[in-house]
Amino acid sequence: MPDDDRIAFKFELTVCDRTIEAEVPIPNQPLRVADLLPVLLAFDSAVVGMAADKIESDGQKISCHEGCGACCRQLVPIAEAEAVYIAELVGNLPPPRQAHVRQRFQEALAALGEELVERLRDTSKYKELAQRRQLGEEYFSHGVPCPFLEEERCSIYEHRPMRCREYLVTSPAENCAKPGPETVRPVDVPVQLSRILFCFADGLGNQSTRWLPLVLALEFRGEQQRFPGPELFRQFVSQLGH
Repeated sequence: MPDDDRIAFKFELTVCDRTIEAEVPIPNQPLRVADLLPVLLAFDSAVVGMAADKIESDGQKISCHEGCGACCRQLVPIAEAEAVYIAELVGNLPPPRQAHVRQRFQEALAALGEELVERLRDTSKYKELAQRRQLGEEYFSHGVPCPFLEEERCSIYEHRPMRCREYLVTSPAENCAKPGPETVRPVDVPVQLSRILFCFADGLGNQSTRWLPLVLALEFRGEQQRFPGPELFRQFVSQLGH
């Protein structure tokens, strides 16, 4: 798209006494939230990076590193837009690779079991934190790796969901095999863009929280409304103030 068909947004965001100054070109045309994700995912990584830098400057060390996939067996909540984004990502893979990834999704669902998968298909009833935590513990107990985890590495690392980006720990990496409040110390990311995204299907951020497990991303068939691109980005950024 030519540069004159984009509108540049300049903004400044301070997190953990650190400041992001950026200029983001947004297509001046109707967009789905999923179309905006490449920009939002990069934005989320920058915010998480500032939180991580603050932790390490205070003398702590981030335990997460390439090749450690313990957290990739947890229930990963994603927004509906992320489900669309992931499904299209898979749909654009070369046929042999696409068939392999789709098979991995089917294997994951089979390993979780029909009863649990049916409950995962309706996350709206898990409104309380204790309910979500219990569901997550049950999911983790099955030891099912993310369909994108290969040789303990994320095969879609640049495209991974916001929740994956926002999950970092300072506790020993081996503790992640048995996660719990007593064993795992997550990094506090004061601005979690995923929370905004979960409520952003209306393009305003006014909806109640809506999410689904990553393992069901290829099943999602929700309609994705289009909004003027610059206004969509402006509304998302405005939610940071809340």
